[in-house]
Amino acid sequence: MRRYRELLSISGVGGLTASVLLSRVATAMLNLALLVTTTQRHGYAAAGVVLMVFAVANSVAGPVRGRLADRHEPRRVLLVLLAGHTVAWAGLMAGLLTGAPVVVLCLATSALGISVPPAGPVVRGLWPTIVPEKRLPTAYAFDAALNTTTFLAGPMIAGGLLLLAPAPAVVGATGGVKLLGDLLVALSPALRHRRGDHPHSRGFFGPLASGRVRLLLGMIVLDTFAFGCLEVAAVAAASGQGTAGVFTSALALGAVVSGIAYGARTWPGRPRTQLVVLHTGGAVVLVGAGLAGAVLLALVVVAYVVYGLVTGPVETLQQILVGDATPDGQRIEAFAWVFSVMWAGFGVGTTVAGLLVDDGAPTGALYTAACAQLLVALIALTGMRRPHDRDT
Repeated sequence: MRRYRELLSISGVGGLTASVLLSRVATAMLNLALLVTTTQRHGYAAAGVVLMVFAVANSVAGPVRGRLADRHEPRRVLLVLLAGHTVAWAGLMAGLLTGAPVVVLCLATSALGISVPPAGPVVRGLWPTIVPEKRLPTAYAFDAALNTTTFLAGPMIAGGLLLLAPAPAVVGATGGVKLLGDLLVALSPALRHRRGDHPHSRGFFGPLASGRVRLLLGMIVLDTFAFGCLEVAAVAAASGQGTAGVFTSALALGAVVSGIAYGARTWPGRPRTQLVVLHTGGAVVLVGAGLAGAVLLALVVVAYVVYGLVTGPVETLQQILVGDATPDGQRIEAFAWVFSVMWAGFGVGTTVAGLLVDDGAPTGALYTAACAQLLVALIALTGMRRPHDRDT
């Protein structure tokens, strides 16, 4: 853990990490809180539409927000969007408390999704400017592990609050945490002297002009496609019951443990080689999970833990490679694209897997996820030729 102590001793890292952690936890809480609140008033179908509108608006607007933060002062962009986000939260709460029709809630959540301050991409774009190069793998590993933890902790926190308070109150509390986290990121001293308008930030396509960045984004789509398949496979393995959370929690636990371990030391091989090994290993584990599902359900849980342990460092490697492949002045937009394509891959994965598990068996979704992992390994092996590969 020496590397993490050294990382947190760097001026600004601790405060920035704690601030973005609040923002991410609130994002992870929102889905469950809003789903329950809308379902109670309008039913499951309407709740699904409301959440879809938010997700689509957020992912489509993400790269635009990232480009604005690159071209202008990030703090100013965060504060302007935060003001709009506050108004959007107020509109959503007014709609929920007054029993507004679904179309009004969709308008509110679209405004909410469009105005999300890009706290996560800004922080990821900041790491190369405040952390020495030799500490970057540790910084990205810490960031990735915390990000995974929030996706596990957020629904748990929201679920606990829903047992104690009315659903609209939980949505309101989630908004308060989100706004506070984004405000703290915007006011962080690390952003004080950050300026935009870099010469490399010009150009219509921005970071997408780089074939290497496009390749990495494609790999990330396949990764989150596999994760979407695993979420649906978990529900199928649990026969549609709430115990599906055991599977996803097992996966997240393995990913956090291995991600932290990855950042704690230097590992042999270039990032390209590591990705090939990790994704190939992940595919083997998922094939084993498919075979185990026909024998004993407990083995599938074990397979989810092992899969998390095998693939936990992947997000860290992806961040390192995206940061390396992106010129100064485009990194915030590049990381915004990462978040956007992650949502897209996950959505397609859950849709495809839903068709594959129609018979209630998780094996089709597990094998499809394994194929996606093998495809990523193949792309990493054949498509990521040298130039910017470096030892981590």
